[in-house]
Amino acid sequence: MATRKKLKKGVWVFFVVILFLSIAIYSGINIYKDYQYKQTYEYKLLEIGYTKDEVNKLKEVFKNEELDIFLESEKNEDILNLIDEKYFLKKNFEKYLSYKEKNKKKELSEIVRNINLHLDKKYYEELQNTNQSLDTLMLVNKYYALPSDYEPTELVTISTKYAWGTKGSKKTRQVTLDAFLEMWDQAMEDGYYLMINSAYRSYQDQEKVYNDRKNSRGEKYADSVAARPGSSEHQTGLSLDIFSKNNSNQSTFKDTPEAAWLKENAHKYGFVLRYPEDKVNITGYSYESWHYRYVGVDVATKCFEENITFDEYYAYYLEK
Repeated sequence: MATRKKLKKGVWVFFVVILFLSIAIYSGINIYKDYQYKQTYEYKLLEIGYTKDEVNKLKEVFKNEELDIFLESEKNEDILNLIDEKYFLKKNFEKYLSYKEKNKKKELSEIVRNINLHLDKKYYEELQNTNQSLDTLMLVNKYYALPSDYEPTELVTISTKYAWGTKGSKKTRQVTLDAFLEMWDQAMEDGYYLMINSAYRSYQDQEKVYNDRKNSRGEKYADSVAARPGSSEHQTGLSLDIFSKNNSNQSTFKDTPEAAWLKENAHKYGFVLRYPEDKVNITGYSYESWHYRYVGVDVATKCFEENITFDEYYAYYLEK
């Protein structure tokens, strides 16, 4: 009998020990898990004021090791708003912050735009070679240039039916001409006779154009109305200066029905109005109601619908 009591007591002791060990192990695991969680970026970000949704937003954009920058100060609403900007590019994040620090009064949308488009730098200050492999989507402007010996392939002569000048004097790329002729037919059907005033220009041709402007009224004026050699889209064979048969005046063409028709319809044929009136601070050129650039229907339509320049399209969708 005594032996049975001792066995029962021993069993109870065993179970009590097991129970305490289980509780200890469970508590230890929870303590360890809690310790581990407190080392995570999620916990640290929550501790300084970010909400769970905001933490998830940050983690969607940045890798764990990149989140340290957010722990260096209290919660920053501007950073969250910056990430929400439509054209935010992660690769430019630190540049946005640096630029914002120097330009505290600028809107976040302007900060994102300026950094994406390199507008934080002076024109021609850091000129790069454009990516020619992009073909009809290569960007040529005051930040991206073509070499002096570049000449596009498939240059074809434009008939004097569609362009002013002597026979054979105007050339462009075949893809540009094909799109223009399709557009010309529709314009004609709608009662508008379009004419090309300028098309492909070599590096040397553009050098003469630019120097004429510079010699007559100085470099500042020349830079506002003409590209420096190598930075002219005309060298790509993808740009056309389009007027009407009755008006080739740069000062008054903008007020013609043909200018209005082009502005509303050119994208349907793959052309963008390259230097719009309300985008001078982006393109760096005065308004040119006649200057159109071929980029293809899809890209031209996106530029038209989003009311962005090709410079912006390139930065937001190609260079990113």
